[in-house]
Amino acid sequence: MSAEVVLLFLLVIKHSFADLFLQTFNKNIDKTKYLGNGQTHYLHHSVLTLLITLNFTSIPLAIAVALLDHIAHWHIDFWKSICVKMFRVNRSSGTFFRIQSLDQMLHFLTYFIIVAIIF
Repeated sequence: MSAEVVLLFLLVIKHSFADLFLQTFNKNIDKTKYLGNGQTHYLHHSVLTLLITLNFTSIPLAIAVALLDHIAHWHIDFWKSICVKMFRVNRSSGTFFRIQSLDQMLHFLTYFIIVAIIF
C-alpha cells in the first residue's frame, strides 16, 4: 500500500477521533464565535495532524500542514455554524444533514490537499 493512501487513511481516522470522540468532552463550544472556545477543537485537529504527518515528512512541512488543517477546520466549522444559526436550521432536519455532509466533504478535501502537498 502506498504511503499516500496510508496518510489519507490516518487523517480520516484522526478526523473521526477528533470530531466524534474528543468533541464530546467539550459540549459548550460555540463555533459561531470567530475567536471563541472552538479553538480547542481546532487545536485537537492540528496537533493530531502534526503527530501523524511527522511520520511522513519534515518537521517544518508537518507544522505547515498542521497549521493549514487548523485554519481550514476553523473556517469550515465557523461558516457551517453561522449558516445553521442564521437560517435556524433544526439539527434533526434533512437540511442540517445536507449542510453537515458539505462540512465533512470540505474536511476530507483538506486532507486530500495535505496529502498532495506532502507527496
